Amino acid sequence: MKIPINIIPSNEIDAVKWDECVAANDAGLIYTQFNYLNTICTNWSGLVIGNYQAIMPIPWRKKMGIKYFYAPAFIQQLGFIGNAEGISSKDLFKSIQSIAKFGDLIFNYKNEWIISKHQYIPKINYTIQLLQGYESISSKYSKDLIQNLQKAAKFNYQYLQDTDISNAIILFQLEYGNRFKHITPINFSNIEKLCLQLQQNKQCIVRTIKEPITQKVLTTALLLKDNKRLYLLMNTTTNDGRKLSTNHLLIDRILHEFSGQNLLFDFEGSNLDGVKNFYENYHPENQPYFHYPLGLLTRIKNLIQ
Repeated sequence: MKIPINIIPSNEIDAVKWDECVAANDAGLIYTQFNYLNTICTNWSGLVIGNYQAIMPIPWRKKMGIKYFYAPAFIQQLGFIGNAEGISSKDLFKSIQSIAKFGDLIFNYKNEWIISKHQYIPKINYTIQLLQGYESISSKYSKDLIQNLQKAAKFNYQYLQDTDISNAIILFQLEYGNRFKHITPINFSNIEKLCLQLQQNKQCIVRTIKEPITQKVLTTALLLKDNKRLYLLMNTTTNDGRKLSTNHLLIDRILHEFSGQNLLFDFEGSNLDGVKNFYENYHPENQPYFHYPLGLLTRIKNLIQ
């Protein structure tokens, strides 16, 4: 008997069963939680197999009456989650395309089997297993990182367990807003709302490096946390902080603080050369995820951009 694959509008999804599937599977990352999707996505539907034995969130938009898939801001990877037994990639794509024919689909790190016969784009995602402990983690640091940490150690910088989510987001906007023009004020408002909700369950964490005398903020990290990972959602360093290597110190202190926990530290990328080279100083492992541009129009758009 063929297992049913249903496409369900977000407002008709059983949120409890959805989140149970997310929590029970390694590929169920924080972005796939029901409330996360509801807060961040313009519109989304859920591909649901059987009685929520497997799921896939599918964000979409509509322009001039035509639906298309899109990659929402502050969501790195989604894709198929759960028990794939008896499910073919052909059946999955047939169901997905009942929503739309064009757009960008982002599959998670366990989904290569779905798109192995298609022209997908692998995306870098660096991670570090925190359970191994700080001594093991730091023993793999590059010489450049060690030198920068020694440089930062000459100053009495304050590593603070901050609680001010709004300030961390505002600083990110001020420093990097021009680089990420696709992220709108509404996107920032939505992620702030979500982070404030997650903070109540200790799932949103802010860490800050300040100059000890002036109390000037030099570097911040806004992190999300679930039962699998610690996600580096926003990492911001001021011009002064860059000169003083404070971001090297901040990441090192975070790894030290959470080391020994059964979590992956997720750098959330990066395919940008400068960021990629910085992350590689910590000797992380690459756990790629997959971008699949669906349809001729999307492929043309990617070629000319």
